[in-house]
Amino acid sequence: MVSEQDTVGVQEDPAVARGRSEGLAAAALALACVSFVNLLGAEKPLLAIILAAAALRGSPSLRASARARWAIGIAGVSLLTLIVVLAVFHDRLAELIRLLARLG
Repeated sequence: MVSEQDTVGVQEDPAVARGRSEGLAAAALALACVSFVNLLGAEKPLLAIILAAAALRGSPSLRASARARWAIGIAGVSLLTLIVVLAVFHDRLAELIRLLARLG
């Protein structure tokens, strides 16, 4: 049987909210830093931005807020680098794809 405390309207503990926020911010920062490993992957910086935005919602701690903002900045630089690389080297990338298709 469901008790009154299990319903949707229950407020969560501030320590739990702060811990969740700090965890999301740390995950976003780590993912943003790792996004430079595979330069042609846009999924990692996008996911880092989403996690950072989720960490900033609610009442994040000062540490979580700083980490989330750093994650957004690093992920933004990663996305911008990806866009510049694709724009500058689009002809060589097309040639690389043709060569890989012929190889396979």
